[in-house]
Parts: sequence; C-alpha cells; structure tokens
Amino acid sequence: MTLTLASKIEFKRLCKVLEEVTKVQGEKKTEILRKFIQACRNISQKIKTELPDADVSLFPILRLILPHLERERGPSNLKEKSLANLYVRVFCLGKNSKDAINLVQYKTPIAKKIAGSDFAAKAYSILQNRLPRDSSDFSVERINLFLDSISSPDETGQEKDKTFSVLLEKINALEFKWITRIILKDLKLGIGTKKILDVFHRDANKLFDVSSNLRHVCDTLYDPQLRYQHNITVFSHFKPMLLERCKIEDAEKLFSKGEQYFVQCKYDGERSQMHMKDGKYKYFTRQGYDITNNPGYGETSSSGFMSSVFNRLLNSECKSIILDGELMGWHKEKKLMGSKGMNYDVKKLSENSHHQPCFVAFDVLLYNDVLLDNESYEERLKILKKAFKEEEGCLMLCKSSNVSNSVEVCSAFNESMKNKEEGIVLKRCDAIYRPNVRDGSGCYKIKAEFSDDLVEDVDLLILGGYYGEGRFMGLIKSFLMGVASSANIPGENPSKFMSVVSVSNGFSINTLTELGKRFEKKWKSECPPNVIPPRLDKPPLWVRPEESIIVTVRASEMTRSNDYPTGYSLRFPRVMRVRDDKPWYAVCTETELLSLIKDTRPIQKLTKREVDYDDIEDAPEPKVSRTKRRSINSTENVTSSIYDNPPIYISRLLYGKEICVINGNDELPKEQIEQTLLQHRARVVQNPLKDNYCIILGNIRTARANNIIQSKMYDVVTVDWFKRVIKEENWSSLQDFLPWDLICCRESTKQRLEQHYDEFYDHYTTDADEESLGRSFKKVEETANTIEIDRAQMKELDAELFGNRISPYSIFRDIVGYFNDESDSSKYKFRFMTGTIKETIDDTVTHVFVKDNSINIELRTSILKLQPSLAVVKSEWIMECFRKNELIPVTEYLLQ
Repeated sequence: MTLTLASKIEFKRLCKVLEEVTKVQGEKKTEILRKFIQACRNISQKIKTELPDADVSLFPILRLILPHLERERGPSNLKEKSLANLYVRVFCLGKNSKDAINLVQYKTPIAKKIAGSDFAAKAYSILQNRLPRDSSDFSVERINLFLDSISSPDETGQEKDKTFSVLLEKINALEFKWITRIILKDLKLGIGTKKILDVFHRDANKLFDVSSNLRHVCDTLYDPQLRYQHNITVFSHFKPMLLERCKIEDAEKLFSKGEQYFVQCKYDGERSQMHMKDGKYKYFTRQGYDITNNPGYGETSSSGFMSSVFNRLLNSECKSIILDGELMGWHKEKKLMGSKGMNYDVKKLSENSHHQPCFVAFDVLLYNDVLLDNESYEERLKILKKAFKEEEGCLMLCKSSNVSNSVEVCSAFNESMKNKEEGIVLKRCDAIYRPNVRDGSGCYKIKAEFSDDLVEDVDLLILGGYYGEGRFMGLIKSFLMGVASSANIPGENPSKFMSVVSVSNGFSINTLTELGKRFEKKWKSECPPNVIPPRLDKPPLWVRPEESIIVTVRASEMTRSNDYPTGYSLRFPRVMRVRDDKPWYAVCTETELLSLIKDTRPIQKLTKREVDYDDIEDAPEPKVSRTKRRSINSTENVTSSIYDNPPIYISRLLYGKEICVINGNDELPKEQIEQTLLQHRARVVQNPLKDNYCIILGNIRTARANNIIQSKMYDVVTVDWFKRVIKEENWSSLQDFLPWDLICCRESTKQRLEQHYDEFYDHYTTDADEESLGRSFKKVEETANTIEIDRAQMKELDAELFGNRISPYSIFRDIVGYFNDESDSSKYKFRFMTGTIKETIDDTVTHVFVKDNSINIELRTSILKLQPSLAVVKSEWIMECFRKNELIPVTEYLLQ
C-alpha cells in the first residue's frame, strides 16, 4: 500500500486543532490553522524525501476542514434529523427515552446549558458518556475511508448503521463531535472559507473561484512559494460570471453613458457548463458538481442523450468548446419548457421521465482551443451563433435583441411578464467574461419581485414556529403561515385556518427577538383543532390564530403542492413587514389566495400589472415620502420613510452626492447622520451603487460592514469624516478625502492620495505640525505592529546585512528549543537571540535544554517516543554562546 501523508496525520490531532480554533477569536484562529498546515507540510516534505513516489497531498486533510467544498465524495444523505435517528439506533437509546427525544428534537431548548449551538454539540453532550474515554489511533486517511463508505450509493441503511457502529466503538466524544460536523458539512469554526483557503495558500481563493475543485487547489498550490495565474481550460470547472440585481425602476441609470445592451430571457433552470474536446464531453453545475455520468448526459455521444445531441448539432469544424448556459427540462409531450420550481430535477432526468434535458446556451468561453474570456460579449455571441445548429427541446440558443434605452427595456420586461417568464437579463455589449464576479460585471437581472408595486403581496397569519440553528439555536427562526379557510361563515370572524408556507427570510434579528417575546407565553405543543397543518414538516410549536399576528409576505410564484391543504404554496417567500395595524381576523382568505391563479399552469407568477414608463422616468432622483412605512429588512435603495418631516435644507455642500450610511456610533446614530446629510442635499441611499460618493461606517464589526470593506469597491469613511465636513468653516469648499478619514477606498482614490501623502499620512508639500506628526507617529506604530516577518525572510535580511557570517544578534535563528524547567533563565537569552521556544515537544523541536544537567524518566520517554535522535543540551551552552556572542560547538554540552 502506498504511503500517504493522510496516513501519518492522526485524526485526533486534527480534532484538537479544530477545537482550539473554536475557542479563540480573530487572527488567533488563522494562526492555529497556519501552524497546523505548516506542520503537515513539514511531514509531507520528510515523507517525500524518503519516498519520492509517496502521495503527500494535503487534499485529504483540507476536505475534512472544508467539507462543504467536497465535490468527489457522493452525498451521505445524512442531515440532522436522519443522523439523530441513526444515533438513536446505533446507541440503542430507545425511541421514547429522554436522550432519544432530546437528540431528535435537537433544536428544542433544554434546561442543561450546552457549549456550542448546533446538532453536533447537542449530540456530544447527550452521548459523550456512551463513547470510549480514550481517543482512537485513526488516521485522517481512515476517517476519509469511513466517509467514502457512508456516501456510497450502494450502501443500504442497515449497512450504514453497521459502519457507524464499528467506528463509534473506537472514537472518543471529541472525535465523535467533529465527525458529526464533517458529515453535516458545517464545522462552526467561526472563520470563513476564504480565510481558511488563504491560510493554505495566498492564491488558493483565486484558483478555487475559477475551478471549484479543492483537490485541484491542493495539488496545484502544494508549494506556498508557487504563484497561480488564472486560466480557463477544457474539462476544468470555473465559477460562472453572475448577474447583478437591478430593479426595473433603475433601468434609466444603466444608460447614463450611452451603453448598449443585449436583452435576453431569464431562464429558471440549472446554470451549467458543457465542455467538449475531441468528442469527449463533461457537464458541470454552477457549484462545480460533475454530472457527466448522470442519466441523460454522458461522456461520449454513445453514452448519453445530451452528448448525442451535441455530437449531432455542433459545427463539424468544432474540435473543442466550452459553453455557459442553462439546463432546462423540456416536456416531451406538451413540447413546453419546464421550470426549476416543478417536481423534477433536471440533473437526474432519465429516458422514462416526462421531461428531457435541454441545454440553452447564452455564452461561449472557448472555441477550438482559443480562449474568449477577454472578448466582448458581442463578439462571443457571434461565435456562439455559428457554433451549433438549434433543435427545439434539445439544444437552443438564448434569443437576444439589442436595446439602447430604458423604454426598450420596459417593453422587453412587459413581454417577459406576459409570457410568464422569470424576468429579463441585460448584458452590456462590450462586457468581458469575469468568472465569479457579480457586481460590476455589466450584466443585470430584472425581476418583478425586486419592485414594490409589481407583485401581489399576501397578508398571512402566523400559525406555528420552527427553531433555528447556529446563532439562532433556541430562538424561533421561521414561521408557519396560513390563510383563513373558505369554509368560514360569511360576516363572522374566521374560525378555521389552512397552512400555506413556512417563511424565514426577511426577519431581522431584532424582529425575531420581539416576536419571541410576544409569543413566549402563547406557544403550544399541540396543533390547534381549527388549524389544518402541512402534511410533512409540522412545526414543534403552535399558536392559536386569535392570539397571533399578520405578516405581509412577498413571493415570486405560487406553486402546486401536495404538502399544504390549499393545494398551493409560495416559492421564495420573504417577509416584508409585520402588520401590527391589522387584527388577526383580517388575514387573506383561501379564496383570495386562489384568486391569484390565472390559468392551469403548475406555477403561477404573482405579477399584478405591467410596467409603465412613468415607473422609471423619475427613478434616478431620490424621493422622500412622509407616509410610507419602512418594511422589515427593506431593500428599497433611497431613504424615504424614516423621518416624520422632510429635511430643512441648510447648504448645497453635498448636492447630488450619493452617500450610504451603514451604521453610526454611540455619539451619532445612523438616523441622525442621514438627516444631517439630507439637510446638505446629499442623496442618501440604503444600498450603494457603482457611482456612490462614499459609505459611512461607525462600527466595522458587522457582517455587512465587513462585506463592503472586503469588496474594495467603495470609498468607506469614518464618522470623523462626516463630523469634519459638516463644520460650517468647511462649507466653502469640500476637501478631498484625507487618508485618515478612510477605512478602505477605491484604487482610483488610493492613487490620487498617494500623489500627496506618504504611507504614514505625511504630506509631501505641507509643513508638519504637532497634530500631523502625532498622526504620523501613530500610523508608524500601527504599521510596525502589523508587520510580520517569517523565519525565511529574517534569514534573507541577515544574509543581506552580515553576508556569510552569522548575525551576532540572531545566533539561535534556526534553533527550536524546549526547556524542561520553567525557571531556567537562559530561555530569555535564547529568545532574545531569536531562538524559538516550544511549550511541548513536537517534530519541529531541534534541541531540548536541561538546567540541572540531568533528565527525568518522563522527559526521556517523551523524547524517545517522538524524536529519538533529538539533541539534549545543557542550558549552560546558551549562556556561553550569549557571552561570546557567537554559536559555539555544542558537543561538550550534550547529555544525549
């Protein structure tokens, strides 16, 4: 059997690292992972030196740290609920035991406080006493084999139970907790995927953004010193370019500089890629899943329907091609295109299915080995049109037409709504292809549900509640909604209710907390007799309708559903606002809901009218409404209803400048900043656009703030900037941003400021004063605290300064020492001369230093077990080296 790195890394070691990561904050998390990955690399180098043919890839390790990026292993089909039932069987808990009930109802709060907020933490708490105390000697390789086994499509439920039984007899509770999280593909580390990939290699994110292939990332960037250059290649998945969201009201803004666009239908299918070279085919989904071997596709023209279609219809001169498009379902008898909302999965269609796969191509990235990503979309579209012949229901070209103004967009959008389509897509004619880019791509999607007055919102009644997970554990995160039954007596308050949909999107954390308090004493464990529940996913908590409240819900569609008593449910529902102004009995009725059905189609669009050009004519100008109520998590861009009265203008200081206030601080809350900006005639918005002047941030420690900073698309300023510019003495002229105003900035702003200021905020032509010097010194201090130089860089500096001689200030640079006596004062001299001190003996330690010239049995055993050849040295050697200011021979100071 070939030696692998994965066989040398113990799983318990990985578990301890992951446990440490969850217990620290900020940069300490990345530092722990960085040390672990470097240790793995050191072991791999050692193995490779001894056995050049050994497999030393870090992929088996990284696929356990980032299981949600897994693409090679099949699905285990084990979610929290099914895993809970499996554990009940394997541990023989009995279905009605307290532990079994707590495990199956893991979202329900229990009296005992549990560290962690997920299913794995609760399972760990309940089952830890039933697991061995000692950790296993399983390697990472062995755990991956276990995961492969439970993900095999051939393994039955009984076989899966047996596989778990074997494993759970040998692992301890900590290993059990982390295996559970790996199976659920959510490790709850408190550190994002991008940061973890960045720890592995500085270019790992760029490569993964293109390939979506973790093994490819590990194998390509095995050396931290290697750099990656992006390149799209045949048979290698890349993340597709995405569409920026746009309201129809904002269409006028897209033509502010005379832009030209292609308008296309927005398809509701599975975004996919088709790769072909020399008669071989591969199909990938948007997330990088290879579906080539699924029924209906095939690697060659003889092994699948879709490949036979391409083989027949591709241009005979085409030897290689990459197409970006949408996989749709085509009904064989009705000759109609299906929708993703229908009851089929286009990735798994077979010969016996009512639908067959149909590829709708809208872009080409490579043709006859020529990469086209830097060509304009107009040029790519010309090549695409010549690449194949169309055949209805099999291979189709996305229809495109040119538009050059918002009136034409308005007409195309209305035509789309008339045809019951999902929406329209606008692609700028000169747009190049930018993988995994959404904002600034030059490509937009426009849907009716993005606008406030184009779709029918529905007032539904809260009937039940579902517990959340993660940070929402113990909190009701989503709600079962319903309508009043048509069986109620006219003229009287409704007495019977029917469930329609469960909704979680649109609630802010504050609203969820408020609703939790409101319903705290009203929740019941039994469904009220006058409520008809859903067939499958019943909530654990119920509320009597007459004690409930109405919520306005917006959805894109109504779809047929056997799970709900109305026969229909809502697709992509989102809460718009809580209706405190409406009594419970004013809820939408079953008749009113079903009146939204306009034909016999299984999916009903909820659009209520066409767009009039008046809708978009005045859209670029901000409107301040006195009466419109602000909805929960409103996506409305222009600030409107947060003020009781329109602003009293006091200057034109910020006239026409679009400014977005994310949050304020204790001194100046967000609303006060916005009101003042309006008084100076700024255009205050809630969501920044590309031409945004600046974004004001009072607190950077929020998810939205972090996302904006990371994007580097905007000039983001502190509240201090706001306080400076609104001072009356500065009204005469608005200065450019000052470097210390900025939290982050666009590249253009950075280049502009670099012409006047150095990196420490010192102006090139203006004399320094006490204030500016203080600012510069503070920046120097901050910069010094953030600069980290690794050992290799230090050695380079030593070589530059001292040539071939050892630096007299860093004589212990290459030595990693362990001191057996905490009171040994020589360790301070050792560290002063750049020696590295370890608290435990591991494979990086080069010397063990002993103060009393003898070593105890325990230390000797540890050394023999871990590194038999490790040098054990009297600490007098350090003192002598320090005294002579040079590295002297260690021979006469050796104890071992």
